[in-house]
Amino acid sequence: MSSFEPRIIGFLCNWCSYAGADLAGVSRIQYPPNIRIIRVMCSGRVDPRFVLKALFSGADGVLVAGCHPGDCHYVKGNYYAHRRFNLTKRLVELFGIEPERVRLEWISAAEGARFGSVVTEFTEQIRALGPIKVDEVPPDWDELGKAASVLGSAGKVFLDESVSMVDIVRYFMEYVQQDSCAECRPCPIGTKYILDILNDLRNGGEMPDPSLVKELARTLKQGSKCGLGRVAGLITEKLWERFYDELEAYRAGQPPKTVAPNPGWQTIAG
Repeated sequence: MSSFEPRIIGFLCNWCSYAGADLAGVSRIQYPPNIRIIRVMCSGRVDPRFVLKALFSGADGVLVAGCHPGDCHYVKGNYYAHRRFNLTKRLVELFGIEPERVRLEWISAAEGARFGSVVTEFTEQIRALGPIKVDEVPPDWDELGKAASVLGSAGKVFLDESVSMVDIVRYFMEYVQQDSCAECRPCPIGTKYILDILNDLRNGGEMPDPSLVKELARTLKQGSKCGLGRVAGLITEKLWERFYDELEAYRAGQPPKTVAPNPGWQTIAG
């Protein structure tokens, strides 16, 4: 195992991380030569299929690096990158590949030393994991793209049976709790409050003061950095405005199933 040298692919955003790598080079900062860099305009443009294709093509690890949250050249591309990265880790595990083989980092144009330390640390991590072991037959990339849409990240939610609108909102809050980047406080804290309220109603708890829920929704919409938290605030507001009767029925243990299913979605998703 000591003779194993990992092959690492790095997808670096043009404006920050790639410039950071360039600074590391001109500053003669030492780091392992195991990484092969691919420059992309934004980390948010790194499709999960790119990462999987690199792994199935022989890469032992993949590094995705972008601007720090709040510094994206395209305002919120790195927030989308974070959400896609969570999806990518799930896909990697589905194919029996260790999720530690993929990594997301924020590296600015001034952080040449940080780029060197990240590459060094990641190389050692991959070296400890050993050579990648994947199936001999790679997946159909077009079909994989269809399947990715049902895994929950910026995709459509497919239903086997009708459910309550309250359940849809609760599902979304659970998703945000799992995949929030936590770079702003309103999103993870606010959605946790909403999720607790909905879970309490499901168990027959008291209906909260609508004015407090409205204020919570407003804070989410105005205070969240990216669309994930803002959407959470919007759907909370609309749930209390337009589906209050469903909330009452949900609390009584008789939620109306007003959201229609998607029969045949398995065929669409492959």
